[in-house]
Amino acid sequence: MNKRARQRLIGVTILIVVAIGALWFLLKGAGGIATPVSIAEAATDGALVGQQVEVTGAVVAGSWTSGAQPFVFEIEDPEDKDAGRVRVVWTEQVPGAFGDGTTATVTGTVSEDGSIEADYLVTKCPSKYESATGALTVSDVTSRSDELAGVTVKVAGFVVEGSIEPVGSPVRFELEDTADSATTLPVAFGGGLSDEFGDGVKVVVTGSIESDGVFQATEVALEE
Repeated sequence: MNKRARQRLIGVTILIVVAIGALWFLLKGAGGIATPVSIAEAATDGALVGQQVEVTGAVVAGSWTSGAQPFVFEIEDPEDKDAGRVRVVWTEQVPGAFGDGTTATVTGTVSEDGSIEADYLVTKCPSKYESATGALTVSDVTSRSDELAGVTVKVAGFVVEGSIEPVGSPVRFELEDTADSATTLPVAFGGGLSDEFGDGVKVVVTGSIESDGVFQATEVALEE
């Protein structure tokens, strides 16, 4: 490589480095680089107001309302309940794995009131398995609905294809004993669901059937 070519290469390299540096400072100045913080820091550090932060916590049960716009919920540190809670405001579609106790990672700007105006929301509900031993069948529950009303039981069945309603709370779907069963059990669940949950999957649900015939589940697990 001759001297002129080397000089040209050095000049181009310098321009690239300068451009990257300038972009980094612009993003930082605009709050585009999120600072990872703990729940305790996000809840108490007033210096974070106006800053972009990233914080992870468990969704607080009962802190959100299905279909609300904007969608508001709270997260907390599952290992330290005394660390406080962080209020999150989200205006986009709610992830399918969202629910009480779900792990949520939020990236956004801290407002004057301490809440986070979220730009990004990622949720994760770990896979959960449970044995169907001792579980009732769908037919058992539907045929004994009056007797079992309000009684906590465990039911095993297959998720009816096409029965899972769009994201919301509670999530609604139906169970059946077999793929060609004429009897189905409507289920409502307010928690987060495993990524493996879907049409045709066999699950074990815990909860009780109500007077309207809907099974209000407190837990939904994949069968072991």
